[in-house]
Amino acid sequence: MTRKVWVILMGEFEVARFERAGDVRRMSVAREGGGIVLREDLSGPSTLIAYGDKERSLRIFLKPAALDALIERIGFSGGEGSLWDFLTRERYDLADLMDLCDRTGIPYVFTGMGDRSGLQFRPARADCRRIAYH
Repeated sequence: MTRKVWVILMGEFEVARFERAGDVRRMSVAREGGGIVLREDLSGPSTLIAYGDKERSLRIFLKPAALDALIERIGFSGGEGSLWDFLTRERYDLADLMDLCDRTGIPYVFTGMGDRSGLQFRPARADCRRIAYH
């Protein structure tokens, strides 16, 4: 199943967009640098209050082995708590997926970028490298 997803993903695709009270949250998926990027773009009054940014982008980068482990753990689609569910349901955000990866030892690289807060970077945790991250 992962291989089919891998072949289809060429470029960046918006998979969900949520708008409420002037806030916009956009979820997208892209192939990048030998892996996959799951991205959450935020804007609106809540983003300004929470982060001090007019716009903010959060990104998780997963290498193929980590993506395979994540899909094996939660499935790609069709069920509650699947990867597709995490990306397309308003009740989830990227932090929920990061929490799941942290709990299950799936390595990822996190990047946060804001127009005022600047760049935040967290490399893959060393104790997660058992999934052949390098």
